Amino acid sequence: MKTNLTSMFAGQDARKTAQRVLHGALLITLAGVTLTGASLAADSKPNIGILVPGPNAYFDPWHAAAADASKAFNINATFQVPPTDAFNLTQENALLDSLVARSTVGFALFPGDPNGTNAEEGKLAKRGIPTVNINGCTIDPSPALFCISADIYKAARYQAEELIKAIGGTGPIALLASQLTDPNTQLRIKAVKDAVAATDGKVTLTQVVADIDTPQLSPPAVNALLASQGTTLAGAMSTSYNPSIAMAVALTDNPQFRHIKFVGADGAPQVMDAVKQGIITGTLFQNTYGMAYAGAYAVTKAARDKCKVADDAPFSASLQTKRVLESQVQLVTKDNIAQFPLASIPSDTARLIDLLDHKVFKC
Repeated sequence: MKTNLTSMFAGQDARKTAQRVLHGALLITLAGVTLTGASLAADSKPNIGILVPGPNAYFDPWHAAAADASKAFNINATFQVPPTDAFNLTQENALLDSLVARSTVGFALFPGDPNGTNAEEGKLAKRGIPTVNINGCTIDPSPALFCISADIYKAARYQAEELIKAIGGTGPIALLASQLTDPNTQLRIKAVKDAVAATDGKVTLTQVVADIDTPQLSPPAVNALLASQGTTLAGAMSTSYNPSIAMAVALTDNPQFRHIKFVGADGAPQVMDAVKQGIITGTLFQNTYGMAYAGAYAVTKAARDKCKVADDAPFSASLQTKRVLESQVQLVTKDNIAQFPLASIPSDTARLIDLLDHKVFKC
């Protein structure tokens, strides 16, 4: 089996260029919606941090989201990643403390741990520094104001059900998953197992391959899966960024395995190309850009405008928290791929901003 690792990640520069173009286009797309609250003070530009606990290319659109939020909301928003090779709660907390010392007044962050992040957010809350969790939630009781995220369980269950439809409702499937320290991973594994269980044995989950969401770990893991089960698998799915690239490239380079129906995650160029060519069934988009953009706005309303979360805010409940401002997901296929910019659902971004202005906060 051949997999060209050079071609696999050659799209990285192109992806970054596309995102620079995209974020300008998104501002135009959203221009018809009121994106700034009337209470924002024009002469005040607070420092707002958008953070993750470690590097992952999935979060690259957050650079554009920070830049666009800075312009739209008259703030200084920056996307920050701690100096670590993998998700690290301690490093994320250290970065938060460092940014507070540099006069950052609010944070939208992807939590380094669903429980462990609560302690740091509690410390910040005592100092009057608001936090909003984005793209992943902490477990209640959480000091964060709320969480802006897709319903992780529901999204993964939907993804698994779409894969089951694609394989005709019967046969063995495999799951490629992210780091087990990612607060979303266990929810996704449970969702896939529940979707499989609902088939009453018609579909079997033969393997869960986790802790592989890096450019280095994903290719050998996918190669090993295909070498051992490639002739027998009916389908496979990935709930994270780098394994989706690895499987899309492997199926592109190895036609003998294209009987495997594959549903990936996110919008890497290699994945999108495979969708366009009909090599893979589809990929599940989260509104990556929009969650960071809306998160920056949310903490601005709390930190600068002193807005309070409304008692009747339209939150939904997840297995982690009762305060989820739910972001949408979209299965992108060959039939609808032209409708969706990279890693963004513009209509959902506009909807989130409108909810923050009119339903979530009282100012």
